[in-house]
Amino acid sequence: MPVLLYIYIATEILAPFFASFLIINAILFLGRLVPLLNVIFDFGVGTGDFLRLCAYMLPKLMMFSIPMASMTAVIVAMTRMVNDNEIMALKATGIGLLRLLPPVIVIALSTSLLTYFSAVTLIPQGTLAMKSLFLQMAQEKIDKGIQPGQFSEGISNVVLYIDAVDHETRQWQGVYVSDMRHGDAPLTIVAKTGRLTAQPENMLISLTLTDGTLHRASKDITQTIRFDRYQVNLPIKTPTEIGGTSVTEVGKNGLNQKQLLEQVATHGPKSPLGLSMLIEYHTRMALPVGGFILTILGLPLAMLARPGRRPLGVPLGLLLFVIYYILFTAGRTIAESGHLPVAAGIWLSNILIALFTIMLTRQVAREITPLFLARLSDTALALLARLPGIKNGEKRP
Repeated sequence: MPVLLYIYIATEILAPFFASFLIINAILFLGRLVPLLNVIFDFGVGTGDFLRLCAYMLPKLMMFSIPMASMTAVIVAMTRMVNDNEIMALKATGIGLLRLLPPVIVIALSTSLLTYFSAVTLIPQGTLAMKSLFLQMAQEKIDKGIQPGQFSEGISNVVLYIDAVDHETRQWQGVYVSDMRHGDAPLTIVAKTGRLTAQPENMLISLTLTDGTLHRASKDITQTIRFDRYQVNLPIKTPTEIGGTSVTEVGKNGLNQKQLLEQVATHGPKSPLGLSMLIEYHTRMALPVGGFILTILGLPLAMLARPGRRPLGVPLGLLLFVIYYILFTAGRTIAESGHLPVAAGIWLSNILIALFTIMLTRQVAREITPLFLARLSDTALALLARLPGIKNGEKRP
């Protein structure tokens, strides 16, 4: 009996989980779509590259969407069972709240592990892949924007001119470069051939020139240097950010857990950079654990529902979810200011929400509704009763 019951509860939770996951990700993605439009229009991003950009952005969204969807799914599934009197029937057979915990714990553990995998593996890989894709698009834009026989001024402080382009190899023939980024010492380069190359590891786009001369003038001194091979790093024109995230610098989002600790050891945990890396290291572990706790919290919140009354588990769950992230943000801010150790500041919200979850679970298991939740429920029901067409939590016929 318990095994079949656990399978039944798990399947009841999975359906609203996937639905909530899709809806929440869609909402979160819309918030990042506006800055992404600049990239789409400026670089002429095709459908394939657009979908790849969306896929690379998804792991960052999953840090928030998975815990929220997991908690919502538990509340929705268990509230439905309460309203259909299934929970009452289970209580009549001696199955209380604590015996309903195992399938919820399995769901919570699975979603928290998925969140952790997204945080420590998918986010660094997605960050690097997105930046590499950006460099590829920037390279293609520059490459396609250079027309034979015309001076190109699309690159900041750099003027390019080419005689011809080999359409098969995309190699430039007869290259002229005027580099005015050095202020009073401009460079003039003339080369037989040239080719654009991207360096994802250094986040650079380079112009590799062969068989040419470099001319430099500084006040009364003029230099002429002949070279067989010369490389010029080109400045990338805007946009250099997507949704406030730099696409030309790897940053902490592109580092795995081991690399974050290496940066902390190199710069010191008290330095601004080392402190930032240490906070990111703990954040990637604390958020999945927080998602696990919030998912467990969804069970006692759903059990507060009563047949025939409007369920308040979902709004209460969303409220507690927001409170959790407010506490997490506050703890992170205090840790950044140095008033609390990093571990204490980042994990404080998890400790507080875990204590609240244990307290609420024990009281609901004893059929005791906490006083503050009872008052909050009565207030919410009173407000709902004032809405047109609603009375006592039910729709008027």
